[in-house]
Amino acid sequence: MPIDAVTMLLMTQAIALVAALVLAAEWRLAKVRSLAWWSGGFATIVVGSGMSVLRTADSFLLYVWLANGLLVVAHLLFAKGAAAFAGRRLPSIWLGVLLVWVALLGTDPASDRTALFGLLNSALVAILSLKAASLLLSLRRTSEVRDAVRLGHIFLGHGIFYLAKSGLIFMPGLFVSLVGFKGLLIKASLYEGILVEVSLALLMLAAVRHRRERQITALAERDSLTGAYNRRAFEAKAAAGMALARRAGQPVALLLCDVDHFKAVNDGFGHATGDRLLSGLAGILTDCVPADALVARLGGDEFAVLLFGLPPENLPALGRRICHRFAQSGAGVAGASLQVSTSIGAATSITGTEELPHLFDRADRALYDAKRKGRNRMSVESGVDLSVATPPLRLAKVARRACVGCQEVCS
Repeated sequence: MPIDAVTMLLMTQAIALVAALVLAAEWRLAKVRSLAWWSGGFATIVVGSGMSVLRTADSFLLYVWLANGLLVVAHLLFAKGAAAFAGRRLPSIWLGVLLVWVALLGTDPASDRTALFGLLNSALVAILSLKAASLLLSLRRTSEVRDAVRLGHIFLGHGIFYLAKSGLIFMPGLFVSLVGFKGLLIKASLYEGILVEVSLALLMLAAVRHRRERQITALAERDSLTGAYNRRAFEAKAAAGMALARRAGQPVALLLCDVDHFKAVNDGFGHATGDRLLSGLAGILTDCVPADALVARLGGDEFAVLLFGLPPENLPALGRRICHRFAQSGAGVAGASLQVSTSIGAATSITGTEELPHLFDRADRALYDAKRKGRNRMSVESGVDLSVATPPLRLAKVARRACVGCQEVCS
């Protein structure tokens, strides 16, 4: 048994009210701007659908034209929310949609013009829906592809429906009366509206929560200073990566590196300078290694890099590149050309079968060997030695001052 139009409007109003309240509550918790825009869009639908229930021929301008026009405003707010979620701004030219709507309200609401109003109203809703879809579907190029892209697809389908509706309005029998909700297109719009409302509300909430979960996970996995993985995340991801490499028979290489004379840098130039060097080294490591490599700050000035599928013979070239770029990074640090260097210890497993703790032990021995041989070089546990020719360190004197009275070798 078909549901009458008034009942469908009341259902639309109830669903929109719940969606507006839930999204507003989530916005108060998360302070995400897109939620505020989307909640405002549903609140506008609540007002518009409530006015539509009261529509009569005597109040055509208020309860038909104005009520349907609020649907345009709601979709403008949805598009604003989509832009905010995608990290973009909706250009001011899109506010011109409201000017078209105001112009419609100012025309003569004669019955022979209701089809023209329906055409323009549907076209505006379609344009705004397709704009929201394009903003959300652009996120396919990022890692946030699940719920946000699904939301974009809902907007896309919604926009296509209203685009088709605007093209069919003048066909006989499809669009009869806005006042009496007569015509197949009007009833189809009411059914489609209920389905889309539910889908939009659920996916809007899911998309925001999915993004927040990813952000929280990233904060838990990353070192706050350098953006590299922390030790706990590195060990977890390394175990999974090495399992895949073991099954594929790929070589695995572990690099351990630190900043030479780092304590002298902190003592002589301040911790802010040391922090800049650590951030710089993390960035250089990330730039120099393949995208699937794991880069982590283990603590202090010690970093680890786990490489998958890199032939051992390519390690010397990689070590030279890292050492050379880090030596250049001292230019302009602490207001002067500060010459710095890094030492690297490397260990390889040709078939990826060696356990991570064993690789750590071997790489640590190689790092000590690089320090013993003069620093500013890579040593591979297999015996390959990589030296990098650079000018003598200007930090040598600072290092000696920092180590006066102690017999240990500064790292």
